[in-house]
Amino acid sequence: MFFVTMPMSRRRHARLARKRGRIEVERFERAMARAFVSPTTTRFLWRELAAYYHAPLKPLPEDRLESQIMIDRPEIEGLIIHFWRSMRGGDPLPAFSPLNADPTVAELGRHLDLMAGWTVRSAA
Repeated sequence: MFFVTMPMSRRRHARLARKRGRIEVERFERAMARAFVSPTTTRFLWRELAAYYHAPLKPLPEDRLESQIMIDRPEIEGLIIHFWRSMRGGDPLPAFSPLNADPTVAELGRHLDLMAGWTVRSAA
C-alpha cells in the first residue's frame, strides 16, 4: 500500500509546500515555542519528522500527522518510543493516556513533553 500512496503524498506535499513558502528551522522553533513545546522536543521532532516530509515540505505545528502528512499510527507510536529511549534511556516507558486521533505536530510535542515531565519553562 505504501508504494501506491507514495506518489499521491508526494504531490500533496508539493502543493502544500508551494502554499507555505520556505520554512527554516528557526521558524519551526518559534512556532513550536508559541505552541508550548520545549526546545529539546522541538529539535527532536524537526530531526525525526524529516523522514516523513517530502522535500521541499517541512513541518509546522498545525500539521495533522495522519490525515495531512500520511504518517500511520504505528509510526507515530514508534516516534514516541524513540523519543523516550533517546531522552530517558532504559527507563520504563510510563503509562500515559493515548495520543488523540490524528494529532498535530504540536500536540505530539506536548505529549512527549508531558511524558518526559518537561514544560517550556523547565525543558531538558
